[in-house]
Amino acid sequence: MKIWILLSLLVAYSEAARILAFFPLASKSHHYVFRPLMAALGSKGHEVVYYTGYPYEGAVPPGIQQVDISGELPDIHSTINIMDFVDTTIIQDLKNLFELSVFLGPIILKTKTVQKLIHSDEKFDAVLFETYFIQEYQSPFIHKFNAVGIDIISLGDSGWMNELAGLPDNPSYQIDFKAELTQNMNFWQRVYNTYVYAVTTIGGYHYMNQMEKIANQYFNYTGHESRPPFMQVLSNRSLVLVNYNNVVGYPVPKPPHRKDVAGITITPRKPLPKRIQTFMDDALNGVIYLSLGSNLNVSDPANRNLVEAFMKVFEEIPQKVLMKWEAATYEGKLPKNVHLEKWYPQQDVLAHNNTVLFITHGGYLSLVEAVHFGVPVIGIPFFGDQGKNFLFVEEAGIGKMLRLKEINYDNVSRMVKEVLSNKTYKEKMTRRSEIFRDRAVEPIDEAVFWIEHVIKYPNVLQPKSTSLSFIQLHLIDVMLFIISVFLAVVIIAWKSIRILFRILKGKSIPRKVKRN
Repeated sequence: MKIWILLSLLVAYSEAARILAFFPLASKSHHYVFRPLMAALGSKGHEVVYYTGYPYEGAVPPGIQQVDISGELPDIHSTINIMDFVDTTIIQDLKNLFELSVFLGPIILKTKTVQKLIHSDEKFDAVLFETYFIQEYQSPFIHKFNAVGIDIISLGDSGWMNELAGLPDNPSYQIDFKAELTQNMNFWQRVYNTYVYAVTTIGGYHYMNQMEKIANQYFNYTGHESRPPFMQVLSNRSLVLVNYNNVVGYPVPKPPHRKDVAGITITPRKPLPKRIQTFMDDALNGVIYLSLGSNLNVSDPANRNLVEAFMKVFEEIPQKVLMKWEAATYEGKLPKNVHLEKWYPQQDVLAHNNTVLFITHGGYLSLVEAVHFGVPVIGIPFFGDQGKNFLFVEEAGIGKMLRLKEINYDNVSRMVKEVLSNKTYKEKMTRRSEIFRDRAVEPIDEAVFWIEHVIKYPNVLQPKSTSLSFIQLHLIDVMLFIISVFLAVVIIAWKSIRILFRILKGKSIPRKVKRN
C-alpha cells in the first residue's frame, strides 16, 4: 500500500511544472486577475516564481515564490496622470499607452534583479506574462528559457490582442475597448469603428519597432543570436487567457488558443468586518455602495464637485451608503446614512442581500462582480474601456452611465432614484447573473486546465494564422495580385478595343482609285 502511495506522489511530482510569472507593472487591478490563477497553480503543486512590482501585502500563498522588484522601479502612479487619459482621441490613447510602455520597459529590464534573471541558468516550463497589453518587449523570455508562452490579458475587446492572436477584428460588429460604441452601429459609427481598427493596427505595428529595439538591447543572454525575428517570437503563444465573458459584453469569434476566463477573480465569501456587517444588516431600505476602483481616489480634491453632488443626494434618500474614502478625514458635514472606509471587501459587500446599487468607475472587474452578484450599477467612466462598458450596460438595461461633465445634483438625483425605483434594472441584472453563473466549469478551474494542457502539449491550440506575416494574414498580397490581374485585363481589353476600332475605321474608308 505504501508503495502505491509513493508511486502516486512521484507521478504528481513529475507532472508539476516550474512557471515564471513575470508581471512587473504595479497596476493593482491587473494583479487581481493574475493572483487567483497563480494561487490555484500553486495549490496544485506547481512552482510559480512571481516577479512583481506590486508585492503581496500579507502572506504569499503556498507554491508561489515572490520576487519583489518594486524597490527598483518608479511609482507608476506618480509617473502618470490618470486625467491625461480622460476625453482623449483614439490616437492619443494609443500614443499614451505605448509611450508609457516604451518609457517603463527599459527601466524594468535593466534592473539588477531582472538582468540576473535574463542571464541566469534558471529552468522554466512556461512563462506567464501580459505582453499583449503594451508589454511586448518581454516576449524573448520564451526563447531564453525555451518555455511555453502563455499570455494573460486583463481586459477583452482588444483589437491589437486579436491581431497578435491571429484573428483580427471585423469592425462591422467587433469593437475595440477604446471605442465607445455598441454592436448596434449605424453607417457612420461603422466608419468610425473602422478608423479605430485601422489606427489600432497601424499604431501597434509602428510601436513594435521600438519594442524590438528594447528587447534586443536588454535580452542579450548567451544564445540570443539564435532568437527568431521579434514578430515571430511575439506571436508564439500556446495559450491566451482573457478576462472576458460574452455575458458581460458581446459574443465574438475567438482563435482556438484564446480562452475567456472572466470570473477567476470571484473568491469564496468571507464574513464582513463586524461594523460593516451591522451597518448593512440594519439597512431596511437597502445599501448603496460607491467606489471608483483602485486607481482613482474619490477623496481627491479634483473630485470635490462629484462628492458634493452625491452627498446632497444621499442625504435625501432612505438607503444607507458605503463609500470608499481614501483620506483620513472628511471635511464638511457627513450625512448620517453614509459610512466611509479607506477600503471595503467589495465582493462581500456586493454579495450582501441588502445591496441595491453599485456606483462604480466602470472597470471590467467591477462590472463582472456586479453581474455575478446581480447588483444594478451606475457608472462614472474616466478612461480606457469604462465608457464602452457602460454603453453596453445601458443597452442591456442593467444600469445607467453618468459622464463626468454631467455630474450635478439634478442629474445624480434623477439617475440614482431611477435605478432604485425602477425594478426592471434589478430584474434584468438578476437574469444576466443567472446566465453568467450557469457554466460547466468554474473559470479558475478552466484556466488551470488549459495551462496544464499546453505545458504538456505546446502549441496544439495555436492556429497557423499566428505565424503569418501582416501581408499574408490580411491577404494584402492576394488582393494586390487580383487588382494587378484586373488592371492588366482592363488595360489589355482597352488597347485591344482601340486597335480593333482603328482597324475597323481603316476598312470603312474607301481607297481612292488613281487615274492615268
